[in-house]
Amino acid sequence: MTTLNRISAVDAKTRVDSGLSLLVCIYDDEKFHSQAHLEGAIPMSEFLKLKPDLGKDTDIIFY
Repeated sequence: MTTLNRISAVDAKTRVDSGLSLLVCIYDDEKFHSQAHLEGAIPMSEFLKLKPDLGKDTDIIFY
């Protein structure tokens, strides 16, 4: 079962910077690139391409 947890921005940045988590923006490519891009994040469209190859234990942070 999937567990959903809220984490702080500092914790998210630390996890992404250390390679422990994948940071995914829920917006489409246009809004991602123009308004919602955070360093280290990928847009939902890229996540959907990667999803079939991700392990079940992959830690994913959505924003």
